[in-house]
Amino acid sequence: MFKQVQHIAFAVRELDKIINLMEKTYGLKVYRRIEIKDRQMEAVLFKMGDAFLEYLAPTSEGSPLNSFISKNGEGFHHIALLVDSIQQAREVLPQGALSESRKSNVGDWTIADLNNAYGFGFINQIIEKD
Repeated sequence: MFKQVQHIAFAVRELDKIINLMEKTYGLKVYRRIEIKDRQMEAVLFKMGDAFLEYLAPTSEGSPLNSFISKNGEGFHHIALLVDSIQQAREVLPQGALSESRKSNVGDWTIADLNNAYGFGFINQIIEKD
C-alpha cells in the first residue's frame, strides 16, 4: 500500500533561518514557499530525489502550530507516505483510520490524515499525487 516516503515535515519558529542553512550548508534550493492563511502557518519545501523535506512555521501566536512548538519544541512534526489511491487505502485500512481527504495547500497532491490510533505515536498522513 505505501510506496515511499513522500515528505517529512518539521516544525520551526523561523523559516528564513532554515532556508539559509539548507541553501548555504547543504546546497539545497527552495522548491516552493507558501503561506497557508487558514492554518496560520507558512511552509517551505526542499526536493530531495522523489521526496521532500517540509518545514512549517507559525505566522501568529494563535496558530495551532505555535501551540505544537510550545508543547513539543522545534523538530519533527509529521511524515507523509505516498499511496496510489487514498480510496484504495481507505478500503484496506480499518474503518475510521483515515480522515476525510483534502487538497494540499503546499503541493500538487491530496492528503488524508491517519487517526492517532493508527499513527505510530506521531502525526501521519497519506498522500496521493494529483
